[in-house]
Amino acid sequence: MARETEDFTAVFQANYAGLCRFLECMMGGRVAVVQDIAQESFMRLYKLGPGALPLGEARFWLFRVARNLALNEISRRETRTRFLARVRELFRQQQPDPAKNLELEEQKQLLLALLKSLPEHQRAALLLREQEEMSYREIARVLNISESKVKVDIFRARSRLRAGLNELINARP
Repeated sequence: MARETEDFTAVFQANYAGLCRFLECMMGGRVAVVQDIAQESFMRLYKLGPGALPLGEARFWLFRVARNLALNEISRRETRTRFLARVRELFRQQQPDPAKNLELEEQKQLLLALLKSLPEHQRAALLLREQEEMSYREIARVLNISESKVKVDIFRARSRLRAGLNELINARP
């Protein structure tokens, strides 16, 4: 037992400073995190027990384990940062932009008017496809028509909407 402790102490003293320097460069100088990762690496070596690794391999094993732990910590930190940014964005007060709101409302009214101008069978097929995300087969069952008729109706409805939008865009000053 005394020999095992001496071997572990020798590995620790020979590698701790170098491992910390390596981790400090990887982690951007965060000393507390670096020391935690280095200690965790040595704890894992200690838990392996004596004889699990040849004495010459311990150094390489420690650096590999420390690198993996550092990469995990970096990933966790990035995930945490992205999550906090999303939360901040959700809770940030949105300043209403009257001009943008007005433009969106105008676009909505324009689209509704164009939809109303479509024949009922085309409008129904298009709405079932776009709003309800139904397949052509499902739409055919709902409307009691063939799948090919559904495809034609949706194609024609989209074409009419596109043409109507182009007319309105080109007519604007």
